[in-house]
Amino acid sequence: MEQQTNFTCRVDADLKQAFLRAAKANDRPASVLIRDFMREYVQQSTQGRQASLPFDRRTTDQKGAAC
Repeated sequence: MEQQTNFTCRVDADLKQAFLRAAKANDRPASVLIRDFMREYVQQSTQGRQASLPFDRRTTDQKGAAC
C-alpha cells in the first residue's frame, strides 16, 4: 500500500467555498478532485505541456493561491 501524507495549501476563502460547492454538486469529494488535478498536472508536466493546463494561472494571477 502507498504511504499517504497530508498536503496543506493556502487558498482564497471564496475560491475554497466555490470549489467545495462545485464538488458537492457533482457528487465528488473535494480531496479526490484535488488528487486527480495533481496527478494530471504531474503527467502533463513530465510531457512538457504544463503551461497548457486550464488551472495553471502562473502567468496571469497569483492572488489567493499560495501553497
